[in-house]
Amino acid sequence: MGECQLLGRLPQGILKGRRPMRIGLLMVGDLESISGGYLYNRKLLAYLQRMGDEVVVISLPRRAYWRQLADNFGNACLQRIAAANLDILIEDAMAHPALFLLNRRINIPVLTLVHLLTSFERHACYGGWLYRIVERRYLKSVSGIIANSQTTLAQARQLLDGRLPPHCVAVPAGDNFPDAMPDVECIRRRALKPGPLNILLVGNVIHRKGLHVLIQALMQLAPEDFRLTVAGRLDMEPGYVAYIENLIRASGLRGRVSLKGVVRGRILADLYEQHDLMVLPSAYESFGIVYVEAQQFGLPVIGTTAGAAREIIRHGDNGYLVEPADADGLADHLQTLQRDRQLLLVMSENALAAYPAYACWDDSCRVIRQYLLGYGRREDDGA
Repeated sequence: MGECQLLGRLPQGILKGRRPMRIGLLMVGDLESISGGYLYNRKLLAYLQRMGDEVVVISLPRRAYWRQLADNFGNACLQRIAAANLDILIEDAMAHPALFLLNRRINIPVLTLVHLLTSFERHACYGGWLYRIVERRYLKSVSGIIANSQTTLAQARQLLDGRLPPHCVAVPAGDNFPDAMPDVECIRRRALKPGPLNILLVGNVIHRKGLHVLIQALMQLAPEDFRLTVAGRLDMEPGYVAYIENLIRASGLRGRVSLKGVVRGRILADLYEQHDLMVLPSAYESFGIVYVEAQQFGLPVIGTTAGAAREIIRHGDNGYLVEPADADGLADHLQTLQRDRQLLLVMSENALAAYPAYACWDDSCRVIRQYLLGYGRREDDGA
């Protein structure tokens, strides 16, 4: 469910564990933004507050990468951190371009919460080179790392040439529908029901999530063999959304693909219940909360071999893994499940059986808090 490893010691004066901690949580953008990373941040914030800690949220504006780099040479962020009078600062690593030099000027312990390492996504050669340099410098500037998956931790280790600071792994959780009570018999009837394969994609409509790959795969199926519902934001990459809409029209799939926009709560739970499987063929996922969510409702999941989906999906058991951009391979799996409903049922039952083994949010947040307190215990014990 999570693991914690404390190595070395931090400077005197850190977190004695004898009073509520005063923790800074620094990120880019609005805490209420819709994505797995922001959901993680909200869950952590709520848990720490429930445990009696004081948490100060420091939000940096969303700006172009090069403009964030320039923030390292100003004092505005530094002044906000100092004014908060913190014991420790947790930074969302997505803010790394604004902090990789600035962190050297912060006189309290700084930990990074790594949801995604930009340099391991696919970029133009010059972009990847720049991201690697900046992220390596950033990881060297922090006192510790909180990683959201073993895959992310391994990537951090690679960037740091094997020399990791104190770290823990606290995976995101999928228990976002506590009132949902999946009915095994309903799942059975759903899987064996003849007709189109009802496919759900839960993810913002951005290039990285791979909706275009899924549509290219669906173009290889007979239109009457599927229906696709997409639940996710439509305002993040307007150019990509326009491309998707044109692709749907040009391929004659207008009546088979539905773009729902943002869907939350009970309505999202209803979508999970009404579909046969969840597909998210991302170019990269550092974990994939929706893969776990879907299995609570007995949906097999299809993801890609890039990133941490392999920590959730057992190929051929509770879903499939395909190479990124492999529309042909994805189409083969979809055709197989559409034709072989007994196989779909077995995979649905396997998905439902796998779900209880995943961490809940309290498990993951507890790992992080113990990690924070662990520094203090080591120091108090004279370690």
